Amino acid sequence: MQSRAEDTMREEAIAWHLRLGDGSDGDWDGFARWLEADPRHNDIYEAVCDADLALEPAVELARCAPADLEAEAFVPEQEPRPTRRWMWPAMAASVAFAALGTWALTGGLASEYTVSTAPGETRTFALGDGTRIVLNGATEIVLDKSDPRVAELKAGEAQFTVHHDAARPFRLTVGDQSIVDVGTVFNVRSGKDALRVEVAEGAVRFEAGVTRLLLGAGDTLDASSGRIVEGNRPIADIGGWTRGRLVYHDVPLLEVAADITRARGVGIELGPDVSGRRFSGVIQLDGSDPALQKRIASLLGVKVTATADGWSITR
Repeated sequence: MQSRAEDTMREEAIAWHLRLGDGSDGDWDGFARWLEADPRHNDIYEAVCDADLALEPAVELARCAPADLEAEAFVPEQEPRPTRRWMWPAMAASVAFAALGTWALTGGLASEYTVSTAPGETRTFALGDGTRIVLNGATEIVLDKSDPRVAELKAGEAQFTVHHDAARPFRLTVGDQSIVDVGTVFNVRSGKDALRVEVAEGAVRFEAGVTRLLLGAGDTLDASSGRIVEGNRPIADIGGWTRGRLVYHDVPLLEVAADITRARGVGIELGPDVSGRRFSGVIQLDGSDPALQKRIASLLGVKVTATADGWSITR
């Protein structure tokens, strides 16, 4: 017999399942907090999702209701009644609920949905399988409500903490390339014709055409214009933006400026006298914009000036 606490968790899981499947983006931050509040929440939520899938045959039968039921007498009303497009799925779910003791989410809505962030905005959420995703600013990702084991990064940067399942590996697609988890925490950044993958824990498999590369903890990979370069970096530096810091080892200042724009939402214009420079060091992102400007000026030995539409960095 289930305890009252487990009954309550099940009711909450059903509520989240219905809420996240109503065709909108939903409150993913709230869902992530609910998942993390108790280790039992994820198992209960997965059970609800499995029960939903099991009810699909009943829903299809309901959609194909006998013609004599559809031809019931109709009496016009003075006031228009709200739409009843969910009547048959709801009836099927009600019957199945009585027989199986569960609920179902049904309907013909597209299963794919997009989550995006504006420059300077970060967002953290969890998928139904327990995978946790953190989006950096100016990022867009496409997910699938019917399959939490697939995702497509359209643009930007994201960190993935994957709930490993050897039978159903998590697959992230970026253009015509894929990153497949082998039980891991990894960071991915996608820009114009460029992809960077960094593995903080476990391993991933990189796939591009016939190319297959296994990356372990600390390994990095840069793919651009058909060229693939493997490398490595300290694990503690990977995904530093999720902890409010950017760590660099001999990178172009253009990359630093792009990262700051993504994280803080401020446009940065580099003067011709500094655009070709490279930088190694750590930039803390906390504090006000003026404080960050002073910090960058000191670290880079440059002049950072606020302009009408962002910052200007010159020598």
